[in-house]
Amino acid sequence: MTKVIYLPLDEWPCNYLYPKLLAEITDLELIVPDKVILGNKKQPADFNNVKSWIMENVSGADYLIVSIDMLVYGGIVPSRIHNLPIEDSEKRLSLLHNIKEENPSIKIFGFNLITRTPSYNNNDEEPDYYETYGSRIFNYGRLTDKQIKEGLGEKEQVELKVIKKGLPAYVLADFLNRRNVNHQINQLAINYVENEIIDHMVIPLDDHSPYETFGHDDIDIYV
Repeated sequence: MTKVIYLPLDEWPCNYLYPKLLAEITDLELIVPDKVILGNKKQPADFNNVKSWIMENVSGADYLIVSIDMLVYGGIVPSRIHNLPIEDSEKRLSLLHNIKEENPSIKIFGFNLITRTPSYNNNDEEPDYYETYGSRIFNYGRLTDKQIKEGLGEKEQVELKVIKKGLPAYVLADFLNRRNVNHQINQLAINYVENEIIDHMVIPLDDHSPYETFGHDDIDIYV
């Protein structure tokens, strides 16, 4: 029987329950962590618990399907609000390197989202300041990306200046720094593919629009 270790994106049924139900109608042995390990919305999963669970179950596995958002940040919502420095994030991702060294025959399938930038004021799944500055942050990202890709008209240039002036420095710094970390982790994951640590990588866009903060095109990326 093929043994598959599955670390889901979060605890929501579409990511946690449905894959288990699908596996039950196949001949796969799907190993999924207990739901309590996975955190709860803004409460991230504890990395040490996730790491222990993987290492306890990975021996003899044929495949590891791993959400990098869960592995590194503790889930999809924590990926939008974390304060992890890049050094800690890279160290967490390096667990995949260790697994491949110890289990050279295992196939690792990874997936990691490009962080979304909602267009509305709501902090339910975003940092607290998104309640006040969410739409302005979105338009900052939209206009800066369009400026790079196509250039801005005169009205848009004025709009961008007004938005920048209305965004507190700490808000913009927090927003950009986190996305920079997440972007670097995606780049490192691609490097893992090139070095045959990750065998297949999917980087989808999450709730995206034609213009994004880091200038990603409106496509999904498969490596």
